[in-house]
Amino acid sequence: MKYLTNQLPSNTLVSDEQTYLWFSGTSYLGIPHHPIFKENFIKAVADYGTSWGSSRNNTVQLSIYEKAEKALAEMAQMPAALSVSSGMWAGQLVVNFLKHEGATFFFAPKTHPALWNGTIPFSSESYQAWTLSIAEKVQNTFADKIVICTDSVGSPYVEYFDFEWINTLPTHKNITVVIDASHSFGIDLPKISAKNIHLIITSSLNKAMGMTGGVIFAEKDFIEKLRHFPMFSGASPMMPALLEAFVNSTDIFQEQRTKLFKNIQYFNQQIPNSNLDSIDNYPAYCTHQVGLHEHLKKHGIMTACFPYPTATDLPVTRLVISALHTKEDLDKLAEVLNVWK
Repeated sequence: MKYLTNQLPSNTLVSDEQTYLWFSGTSYLGIPHHPIFKENFIKAVADYGTSWGSSRNNTVQLSIYEKAEKALAEMAQMPAALSVSSGMWAGQLVVNFLKHEGATFFFAPKTHPALWNGTIPFSSESYQAWTLSIAEKVQNTFADKIVICTDSVGSPYVEYFDFEWINTLPTHKNITVVIDASHSFGIDLPKISAKNIHLIITSSLNKAMGMTGGVIFAEKDFIEKLRHFPMFSGASPMMPALLEAFVNSTDIFQEQRTKLFKNIQYFNQQIPNSNLDSIDNYPAYCTHQVGLHEHLKKHGIMTACFPYPTATDLPVTRLVISALHTKEDLDKLAEVLNVWK
């Protein structure tokens, strides 16, 4: 069943003249509702309008893109960044570039479609089992260039992904690891210090970061090559006013992140006996329990509940804590969860 609304959900959702507490979505930091970000965005629209329908490599170029990309790279603690119109395009641009260079691809289980290379990768392995076998598979391939694609964290069903497997990869091969961090950037990126690979991180900016767009993080020379790839040159960029608002609002992202972690910690203390699946310091909680979504809705709480990954799979109920939730919101959710059998 779908529920229509005429306004962007915050910590509440209004649908069919009914107001619910809203505990889902991907606006982890609540940036679209932050008054300072909205004020800076309105100011930026006055200068930049609503779009820039030109190639980033055209004769006239807006300086805000490189300014914002520098700030994004600093936030991610990566050498360089390149912004694009969406997270899906960030992944597909990277994959198409690496495919054009003749790379052989390997995919971790549950890799997001943004990193698919024209075929649908299927794996019945668990992520943990895959990590134990990927080094041998790479060792045994005769390919000169190898690309390994994975997500940073399981989504929509939350699952922790350990990246220690990168340290087991052969050191004599040309290996690039591409990580879709759409559900991590702005919260916590995976910590990877391996020297035996080239690391590329792609991400949507439309989740924790609260902006319609995408970003690619990598070494400076790779970003420069990608910038001159025809599929980048021929694509329209993301809205410049959003990037201007971001540059002028960087302090609030850390403030909202701190609020989010405090909310997660507080909520976890209220549900000590919960059987929801979750991971440390992460705002999503999932279950396949039948009836939980309806139980929460009956008590004025709306979550997401849908079959995944196919329409015939068990529905996933996904609860999400955000920086917008108040202590009273969290107490209410915990109270309703704690009486659920």
